[in-house]
Amino acid sequence: MRKVNVLWTILYLIFLAVFNLIFYMVGGTDHPASVWISYFFIHFAYLMLVCTPFLVKKGREAAFFGFPLSSISAGYFLVEFIAGLIFILVAPEGFKVTLIVQVLIAAVYAVALISNMIANEYTGAATERHQAELQYVKESSMRLKAVMNGLGRGKAAKKVERAYDLIHSSPVKTDRQVADLEYAVFEELGRLESVAAQNDEETVSESADKLVKLANERNRRLKLLQ
Repeated sequence: MRKVNVLWTILYLIFLAVFNLIFYMVGGTDHPASVWISYFFIHFAYLMLVCTPFLVKKGREAAFFGFPLSSISAGYFLVEFIAGLIFILVAPEGFKVTLIVQVLIAAVYAVALISNMIANEYTGAATERHQAELQYVKESSMRLKAVMNGLGRGKAAKKVERAYDLIHSSPVKTDRQVADLEYAVFEELGRLESVAAQNDEETVSESADKLVKLANERNRRLKLLQ
C-alpha cells in the first residue's frame, strides 16, 4: 500500500514539475501581478484535485460519493488551467480583471463542491440509518433461522418458528423509543441460542414465548408512534 501511495505521489508531482519547468524556462521570473495570480490559482486548483479524495467520508459508499466530487474538482482544474493559461500568455498589466475572473471561477467551484458534500452527508446519514433499521429484523431473523435449523419438529421448534415469522415480518423502520425492546430481543435471542444448544425443549419454548411477547410489544409501540 505504501508503494502505491508513493507512485501516486510521483504521478501527481509530474504535472507540477513539467508545468513549472516550462513556466520558468520560457517566461523566467519577471511577470506582472496578473500572471502570478493565475499561477497561484492553477496550483490551487491542482491541489484541490489531488486532495478531493480525502474529503470523501470513508465507508462502503466512498466510491459512489467520491466520483461526483472528483468530477467537480477535475472540471474546476480544467477550466482554471485554460483560463490561467490564457492570462499567463496574454499577461495583462492590470490585475483586477484576472483576479475577479479567477475568484469567480473558484467561488463557483466552492459552491458546487460544498453543496455536493452536504448532499453526500445527508445521503450517507440516511444510508446509515437505514442499515441500523435493517439490523433488528435482519439479524434477529438470521439467528432464529439458525436455531430453527438445529431443532426437530416438536412443540419448541414450532414456537421458535412462530417467533421467526413474527420478527421476520415486523416493520423495518425503528425508533429510539423501542430501542430498549429491541435490545431485550437480542438478549433473549442469546439465551435462546444457549438453551437450544443444550436441547432443553422446555426452556426453548419459554424463551421463544418471551421473544414473541417482546416482538409484539415492540411492534405495538411502533404503531402508536406513527
